[in-house]
Amino acid sequence: MKQLIIAEKPSLAQKIIKTIGIMKQYNGYSENDKYIVISAFGHLLTLWDLNDYLDKKDNKWELSDLNYFPEKFRYKVKNDKGIQDRYNLIKKLISRSDVDTIVNAGDSDREGEVLINIVVYNIFNELRRKKTVTRIWLEDQTDATIRRELNHQRPIENTITLYNEGRARMYEDWLYGIYLTRYISINAKKLLPTGRVIIPAVKFIYDRCYEIKNFVPEKYYKISCLIHTKDGEQVTIDFPDMKYSLDRKADAQRLEYELKNNPIVIKNVEQKEVIKRPKKLFSLPSLQNYMNKYFKWSLKKTLNVAQTLYEHQYTTYPRTNTEYLAEPELDKIKNVIEKIIASPIYSIYQNADAVLSPQKRMFDSSKVESHSAITITSKIPSSFNDFTEDEKTLYRVILNRCLANFCNNKCVIAETKMTFMFNGYDKEYQTSIKGQIVKEQGYLVFENDLKDKSLPKLKKGEQYYCEPAINMLTTKPPQNVTEDELNKFFETPFKSELSDETNDEDYKNILKGIEIGTSATRADTLEKIKKIGYIQTKKNALVITDLGVAFINILKKLNINLWAERTAMMSQELKRVYKNELTVNDIVTQAEKEISNIVSQNINVADEIINAREVIGECPLCHKPVYENKKGYGCSGYKDGCHFFISKQIAGKNISSANAKDLLNPNKYCTRKIKGFTSKNGKTFDAKLYLAEDCSIKFDFH
Repeated sequence: MKQLIIAEKPSLAQKIIKTIGIMKQYNGYSENDKYIVISAFGHLLTLWDLNDYLDKKDNKWELSDLNYFPEKFRYKVKNDKGIQDRYNLIKKLISRSDVDTIVNAGDSDREGEVLINIVVYNIFNELRRKKTVTRIWLEDQTDATIRRELNHQRPIENTITLYNEGRARMYEDWLYGIYLTRYISINAKKLLPTGRVIIPAVKFIYDRCYEIKNFVPEKYYKISCLIHTKDGEQVTIDFPDMKYSLDRKADAQRLEYELKNNPIVIKNVEQKEVIKRPKKLFSLPSLQNYMNKYFKWSLKKTLNVAQTLYEHQYTTYPRTNTEYLAEPELDKIKNVIEKIIASPIYSIYQNADAVLSPQKRMFDSSKVESHSAITITSKIPSSFNDFTEDEKTLYRVILNRCLANFCNNKCVIAETKMTFMFNGYDKEYQTSIKGQIVKEQGYLVFENDLKDKSLPKLKKGEQYYCEPAINMLTTKPPQNVTEDELNKFFETPFKSELSDETNDEDYKNILKGIEIGTSATRADTLEKIKKIGYIQTKKNALVITDLGVAFINILKKLNINLWAERTAMMSQELKRVYKNELTVNDIVTQAEKEISNIVSQNINVADEIINAREVIGECPLCHKPVYENKKGYGCSGYKDGCHFFISKQIAGKNISSANAKDLLNPNKYCTRKIKGFTSKNGKTFDAKLYLAEDCSIKFDFH
């Protein structure tokens, strides 16, 4: 008898085939006397649409349809010939009499669990028979891990709660996405896609933009104090309390006089040596945040490059929410360390004195759910020549963080804290400054995240007269939301300060499900709301659009409360399915009840600002927004004389808003190839459109 291994992607199927060894190649699969290996093409099945259940042939949306909920969720093969052929081939292989076991080799997460299982179980239902199903779980795609998993396959029952959570999440997202999108769009008379995670994401950006919009700047007086030390150095001392509103200028002038005539005292000088630890290993969110902060990479780009490194066996599975390793991984990390020390690329660090070994602080199984932190694997590249620039950049970042955590050498920092005191006419003022000097490099030879900051040589009890100055300053508004800030909000939505560090309390909440979305889906959610047009990127920040404002206003008016608090509560409930405390049916019933209450309302939103237009892009001539109209995509600066315009029909072909967005994308100024243009002599042709230097639109036939 044989085992049928179904991989999620063709790339993994090829790695499994290579690990197994000699296999005969057939059209679409490989086989030997023990295994058959085939891959899916990602998602083969999709849930029925609401119109499928209602047996509606047209695509008309009606409020009356929203009173119906399916008794059972059903799947259909995607409407794509390649996908349909692959599904039928898998069905044929499963039905073979010499196949007794089906091996789920989907990605090692909820999505991979569901993606393969629903195909297998759907085919079982069609064939009216079942076979044994097992699971292999690949934290990396090295030959050793694949071989180990094939030799120690896990019963599919071991991951049943993960499968249930994945299905509950999929059904819940379908219900809120399908029903609320229809309900809102019908009421608003405009397509407004929505969903369980879309709403709090847009609301977070909306709130910040309105906070900025409503911000009222205030002027105030701030006194600065310049000290000349005995060694000829200059030090500016900032006493935070030395500021006054404009109506207290006399008080500021009085304090300025006091500062000129009375000394500032060095109240205390504290010096100590401390051992600094490196930042923890990367989770996917912390890696995305790091790359966005230091390299301006989008969340999606980081995930895509990390996935490529994983598929090439250089790093472990990227879709993880933890910065810790499971305790049984100790031997694996020892092997990784041995391989990196022996590799040629280790010489780039010029750190012969570094001692590498697994550090106890890295291991904590209680903070690991499905996957450990992202690390390099035992497959170490001999050079970076085979990497793209992006792959090299990300691999170096992950490698540096790993080596910093493996480093057993102490990083010793000499810290100094100087406290200054001044007795003013109204109260005592006190402030301090801090400095640090690196005494022993330790992990800094791998990831240098500390810089020397020397302080002047002042002693306790010394007194200095300063040169004060009264400056008029203005309060500044909050900053627009960045991608890494939104990502931190997704991960820890109720943390008052969205810091880079994830603490023990954060992990407790994450493991309880107190988060918005999952680390695997957040990048796609962000790209989706950009594509819909609720938000846009400006100068590496996220801002709300007119369409986004209209969307949030309509949600408020329709009493649809899926803000952060409610969405996080729903995530907790999904986590309880994983813990076997709730059933899939419990989640579905709760969602249907809430949706019924929403759609039963009789609220008119026709008076809302719903003709808000989506920004297609920035005009290449005058840099004002370009909007869609009946005939095309035109610059909003037309009243000021700008005539930039993209017609909705070029050479007999309809130009979509997606095509127009590509043309206006400053990183492209070119569309993907468009099929079906018609020349003047009636011949059809395919071509790209590109924006020429004079901002005219030309054909590119390459």
